[in-house]
Amino acid sequence: MDETLKSYKEQDISIVGINGGDGSISQIITRMVSIYGDKPLPLFAVLRGGTMNLIASQLSITGSPVENIKKLVALAQTNKALPTQRLSTLKINEIYGFLYADQSSTAILEEFYRKKSGHLGAAWLATKLTSSFLAKGPLIKSIVKSHPLTATFKPTGKLDRMVLGCFAGTITKFPMGFPFLPLARRYPNHFQVTAVTSKADALLWNMPLILLLQREGRSIGKESFCVREAKLQYDDEAHFTVDGEIYKAPRGEILIEAGPSLRFLSI
Repeated sequence: MDETLKSYKEQDISIVGINGGDGSISQIITRMVSIYGDKPLPLFAVLRGGTMNLIASQLSITGSPVENIKKLVALAQTNKALPTQRLSTLKINEIYGFLYADQSSTAILEEFYRKKSGHLGAAWLATKLTSSFLAKGPLIKSIVKSHPLTATFKPTGKLDRMVLGCFAGTITKFPMGFPFLPLARRYPNHFQVTAVTSKADALLWNMPLILLLQREGRSIGKESFCVREAKLQYDDEAHFTVDGEIYKAPRGEILIEAGPSLRFLSI
């Protein structure tokens, strides 16, 4: 991939279409930031070829990859200014992306990847987790666990308590318009961090309020911050995900920073 991206840089390619999922978009952008250096990145066209397509949903891109390629070609042939929109990134250690999650959320994702089967598989796993929660079964106990977290935020904020995990992102909605991290774009060059502070055995009951009550500070089952930087420190190795790709922080140290704002084609 690096050789291909280097050739794009040398040829001054103006539009890069990405047909992979959210994780592929993250990986390509991560490599491009490194390879391009100070040179401006090209315009990106998200073709919506993934499973969840969270980034496409945030950009209000619909249709199949083939349909979106046709739209891209038609727009390029008009010789008019292309319609674009911007979406800011996160920098997580040395990885660039749009949505971060760790600990219990990553454990759920790892369980999903064991039998990766798209939206139906996600719905089935949600059903199994709910049943296990109600029955206090082994599945939920093995996945949803509390972890000691010490965190500092810029411009302000601290946290030192047990959490089920954290979310961070610049994405404010899920597919079908479901709100998620709605504070993420409140301030320029900021992102939202939410630490889930609910006890594991109360998470299901707290979930509606966790999702519906969206404000900075402490609320039922969570604490939320709008920040430029978040330093997270877990006691042991932490598993985290960036746009669906899973990574490990061997010492539990994770630095999340506001990343560059990228241009995307509106198709």
